[in-house]
Amino acid sequence: MYRGARRFHGRRRIMTLPPAIETLFRQGHIGEIDRHLAALIAELTGEDDGEAPLAAAIASRHTRQGHTCIDLNQVAGRHWPAAIEPDSSSLMLPELETWLARLAASPAIAGQETVASRPLVLDASGRLYLNRMWRRERSVAVRLRELASRETPEPAELQEALDELFEDIPPNALPRKAAHVAVSRHLCCISGGPGTGKTTTVARIMMALVKAGQVTARDIAFAAPTGKAAARLQEATRESLRDMHGGGSLPEELTVEVSTVHRWLMKSEAERGLARVLIIDEASMVDIHLMSRVLEALPARARLILLGDASQLSSVEPGSVFADICGAAAGERSPLRHCVVNLEHNWRFDQNSGIGRLAAAINSGDSGAVEQALQQPQEQSVGFEALDDSAAFGELAERFAREHYAPMVKRFRSMDDVTQLESCENPFRHFMALCAHRRGAFGSERFNRQVEQRLRALGLVSADEEFYVGRPIIVTRNDHGSGLANGDTGIVVDSGPDANKAANKVWFPDLREPNGDIRLVTPQRLPPHESFYALTVHRSQGSEYDEVAVVPGLAESPVNTRELLYTAITRARNRVVIHGASDGIKAAAERETARGSGLKDALL
Repeated sequence: MYRGARRFHGRRRIMTLPPAIETLFRQGHIGEIDRHLAALIAELTGEDDGEAPLAAAIASRHTRQGHTCIDLNQVAGRHWPAAIEPDSSSLMLPELETWLARLAASPAIAGQETVASRPLVLDASGRLYLNRMWRRERSVAVRLRELASRETPEPAELQEALDELFEDIPPNALPRKAAHVAVSRHLCCISGGPGTGKTTTVARIMMALVKAGQVTARDIAFAAPTGKAAARLQEATRESLRDMHGGGSLPEELTVEVSTVHRWLMKSEAERGLARVLIIDEASMVDIHLMSRVLEALPARARLILLGDASQLSSVEPGSVFADICGAAAGERSPLRHCVVNLEHNWRFDQNSGIGRLAAAINSGDSGAVEQALQQPQEQSVGFEALDDSAAFGELAERFAREHYAPMVKRFRSMDDVTQLESCENPFRHFMALCAHRRGAFGSERFNRQVEQRLRALGLVSADEEFYVGRPIIVTRNDHGSGLANGDTGIVVDSGPDANKAANKVWFPDLREPNGDIRLVTPQRLPPHESFYALTVHRSQGSEYDEVAVVPGLAESPVNTRELLYTAITRARNRVVIHGASDGIKAAAERETARGSGLKDALL
């Protein structure tokens, strides 16, 4: 089946490639790194015409697409990928039983008991992993099971504090259950959509632990995957604590400082060791690598509380850790069955509101109900506007430039001094355009270019001006030197009446200097960044806006899934408008994301 192998010239040696891999590479279904791994496996094993190199290329490609493994049960005996024409016989994958037997016999592939020095691992269920992925997944499973098995008795003082703080919640209600899990176990996962009270619940848990003398505020570490999510968590937690404390400023024992997960990991072992509770918000964004690092760094005595929404998009990098944890907890014999609580009541919008009905319809995969929810003219919180082609997308970007972004640029250009920023409202809270794609005719990159072109045509931006006043900027990489994190958002401001354009600075509304001053950063100190008049839906996770415009793009795009559409519309607090074709929206609601992972089974 794999006759006529071709030779691949690497830097140090000549490697042999099966023609099936060359075909997949030419057609763009695997990348250069997948091809190189296949060639390396062929070189190491001498299997020029064997199944192991092809399996390695497919496993590598799946890992780059967010899976921790590939389930051979799902692909064996079929044409791969599905886009390949059925008559392409050279790309037909082996039958399962034959393939498993040959892979098990390959010197490049280990079983679960012999993984030390082999690049691939085949587990008993027919899942094929890159070795490092298998190790990460196993380490996460072992640590989570260990945390789930640890219980702590609730002292009377803690029970009294919980009763006082949850007096407005019925005894058997889910928020109370979540609180009892959090204080009695070393692993607690609280899942629920936006507005279900996750942050309020965890703030009450923190208050109860402090009031009962179990911990101090300094013993509790708060973190989130991105700078934006961390800023939102800090604001929401402080607001909840102030409400419980009767308003006004918070005492020192209730002061909350939230960092990104990466910043927490960068602390010294001694600093991390102070944590007796680690609370991570937006946990659905945490990939398998990051979760493995968190669990390795977690102090032995510490509790772990994860907040998230199992229905949202999973992490950009491989894994679906939070969804796997929640899925495993449904198993009657899982050690995690008492560690997960799903909050259901929505305090922001009820099930009969426009956004509530639309979110429920998307979550259930009911495309008919989705269409119906979008066609309620009397419903002000949900809207639909047809957007059929790339020309219409360009027109939408230009319209938003006139309606939303030109006024924003004018407002910041009219400021006389940076001291006015102290009383300036955060410009990113009211409106955001979200695209399913980053690149292409319906991508956020094109949208951002179109907006800037329109602003130049309106005379608001000079052609040669990069850091023009009013330009919104999002950081795209963590940077310890500047203290900025991936996802932090800022806007270019005038440094003062006597400053020239080159001296403009970037104001980060969600950040403060250690002394409490506003955070201003010179362009020269910025880590990698880009403009963002529109964000991808992935980038928007952890953020909320008064109004959201969603552009799903083409109906046939595999990126458009139920989870992406749900994540996009639940970024809106008050109103969401979907700009697209009705068939594309219905297709997205019916297309469920299925990430290859063995973590859920390992937690059962």
